[in-house]
Amino acid sequence: LLIFSKRRMGKTTLVKKVFSEIEKDVICIYADVYGITSKKEFAQTLIDALVVAQKGDFKAILKRLGKMFSKTRFIPKIDPTTMVTSFTIDSVSSSYEELIQDFFEAIFKLSETKDVALAIDEFQQISTLKDSKIDAHIRKYIQEPHNISYIFLGSKRHTLNDLFKYKSPLYEMATPMNLENIEVVDSCAYVQKHLKISEESLKYVFDVANGETKLTQNILSNLYTDYKMRKEIDTEMIDKALREVLIEKSETYKIIYNEFSINQKKAFKLLTKYEKNLSSTKILQEQEISRASMQSALKQLFDKEFIDKEPTDNNEDVWFVPDRAFELWAKLVLN
Repeated sequence: LLIFSKRRMGKTTLVKKVFSEIEKDVICIYADVYGITSKKEFAQTLIDALVVAQKGDFKAILKRLGKMFSKTRFIPKIDPTTMVTSFTIDSVSSSYEELIQDFFEAIFKLSETKDVALAIDEFQQISTLKDSKIDAHIRKYIQEPHNISYIFLGSKRHTLNDLFKYKSPLYEMATPMNLENIEVVDSCAYVQKHLKISEESLKYVFDVANGETKLTQNILSNLYTDYKMRKEIDTEMIDKALREVLIEKSETYKIIYNEFSINQKKAFKLLTKYEKNLSSTKILQEQEISRASMQSALKQLFDKEFIDKEPTDNNEDVWFVPDRAFELWAKLVLN
């Protein structure tokens, strides 16, 4: 299964919720590969996730890992503060190929006695590793017949599409599912158990958050803290709750923005102010930036993942800020 949506829409929460409900019958392995910088680190992250998924006492887990892995060795580690025991991988002498093979052979063994579900979050990150051929290696293993369900999650739809497109190694290896916004009508009954809010006012919250689950939760949480069931919620109260969210995040956003180059700041200002027609002479003149410099700055911001893009039918990219709160903060503070 291939699940994609913008960030902060609830992909990870959804998968972890499902895992919590099936973990008695299924071995659930969740790996977040967002921070990987090499294919070896990718394999190590998968193994770490498998270790975390193990249940039981220290000795039982260590014994189980010894049976599952033929090449990888594990070193017990005790946190001196919490006295909690964990394991690190002794992978200095192991190659990526050995680690990835060891991982898949381990989950193949697990699947002989129990169903296994493996979720790899931010899967599009493997495309940032040059000459890694991770997708080809994964295809080699996941096409084997075992009682294993594979879930790939990601927030960059166009990058994910490239990984699973025709003639790519992973073509037709997963069923795509776009995680849509939660509809107002689907959440209204639940929210009204905690707040005096009309469906119209709740729709205003969703519109302000542009359907982003995380920001919607933040706004509703502030409303609950301030009012609970004491007052009927109106748009003024919602705007106040939103400002509280933006104030909480303001220092973080200032630090991020101040690290932008001059042209990146100009491009970000224009994007959050106008959203479209960013190549028009009139808009460019407002910040005294050339068309070439604008495109270069947008690409740099994209590479750093501060902005994203969606292709259109006429092959023109539509740029947007994936963090709705950051976008609203920019509209309020920068423009």
